This record gives sequence, C-alpha cells and structure tokens, in this order.
Amino acid sequence: MNTAYNMLENFIPVRNALKVREDGNFLIAANHEKEIFYLNSTAREFWEFIDGNINIDSICEKFLCEYDINRDSLENDLVNLLRDLQWKKLIRLKIGGDLS
Repeated sequence: MNTAYNMLENFIPVRNALKVREDGNFLIAANHEKEIFYLNSTAREFWEFIDGNINIDSICEKFLCEYDINRDSLENDLVNLLRDLQWKKLIRLKIGGDLS
C-alpha cells in the first residue's frame, strides 16, 4: 500500500499551465514563469485526463483499464508524476471527493 498515494487519491489535479501545444509525441507546456517543459507520452496522457473534476484515483483506474500494469507500480509512478508536474508549476491539486 502506497501511503503517499493514499494521501493524494481524492485530490483533483487542475491544469495550471500558461500555454500548451502538441509536438509529435510530446506535449510542450509553459508555466506562468515562462519555463518550458516537454511532457512524454505518459505525462501527456495523464494531462489529457485532467479536467478539473476527476480525482487522482479515478485517473489511476483509467490507466489500469487501459494498460496491463501493477497497481502499486502505477500508484508510485502517479505520485512521482504529480510531484514533478507540481514542481514545474503545471498543475495544482484541489480537495475533492470523500476525504473520510
């Protein structure tokens, strides 16, 4: 069980990028400080799931339905991706869902 994931699973990621554009297999995103980042195909797919209404656990379920991947590995990868996108100031997390 991933404790970091359990703390984040009910949060809702919200896009916070200044500008985003597609470039082949990559998604190019700029934050409000005008720093530019290239998101790989996995980060790009995660980005596409972000609509400001779906929580992290629901996004995890979407990946599990689409790919043959171990849930624990996916949870670890999502925690790392969330931290990375937050550090780059491309997303923010808002409280959502049942936090009991």
